[in-house]
Amino acid sequence: MRAQRSPLVFFLLLLALAVPLWLAGGRLGVIGALRIPVSDLALAFTPMAAALILAARAEGGGAAVALLARAFDPRSLGRGRWVAAALLTAPAICLSAWALMRLAGVDGAPLRPDLLRTLLLFVLFLVLAAGEEVGWMGYAYGPMRDRWGALRAALVLAVPWWLGHLPSMAAIGTTAADVAWWILGAAALRVLIAWLYEGTGGSLFAAVLFHALLNLGRILLYPAAGAHYSTAYQATGDVVAAALAAAVAARSRVWPGAARS
Repeated sequence: MRAQRSPLVFFLLLLALAVPLWLAGGRLGVIGALRIPVSDLALAFTPMAAALILAARAEGGGAAVALLARAFDPRSLGRGRWVAAALLTAPAICLSAWALMRLAGVDGAPLRPDLLRTLLLFVLFLVLAAGEEVGWMGYAYGPMRDRWGALRAALVLAVPWWLGHLPSMAAIGTTAADVAWWILGAAALRVLIAWLYEGTGGSLFAAVLFHALLNLGRILLYPAAGAHYSTAYQATGDVVAAALAAAVAARSRVWPGAARS
């Protein structure tokens, strides 16, 4: 029987792991043209580390291994429309933002990505996304959903997710407007991740895949020199994500379903 998991203990341990990396982040710089802070490579794994530590301590090493395995299990997607939703939702958000920006006269990257670079970036982002979602969706979300319901749990979970990105955003020189728009984006994306998670019957891989494809799309569709961090692009993407999140929150039938993780 699985031990009761405490989101509060998870968040406190996560904070203890993240603070030293945040303090070091400004000294480490960013990764070339991608403009990803070096400290993010470690910070991305702090939710996973907190989740695995707590799962192993309370439930044994087997529970930690099982939790990690869920993040890389494509069979958990099931079949049919939810596979398509997991694969296409993030690209649809990125392409819609790209198209809207083009209509507004802001040029993004041409749609001719290098296939090898794309594959390598996808693998990188898949691993980094697992580092986050094992903690957020694999550990913390379940007890929060059982207490508050799926939608409310997703919105509450968006708050520490938003806060956790602020040091990285500061390291790359984002503006106050970027930070403000990211509030909307974080809430919308967490709702969409919860929607995919519930719709697939508790597939942690669906959350990881969506997260990875979203980051990949941002890099591919705007120049890697940093235009994907521009306020106009962020605002456009956040509005698109919010519109989609509002639609699935209002019309989807997955929300009343109980936990099936």
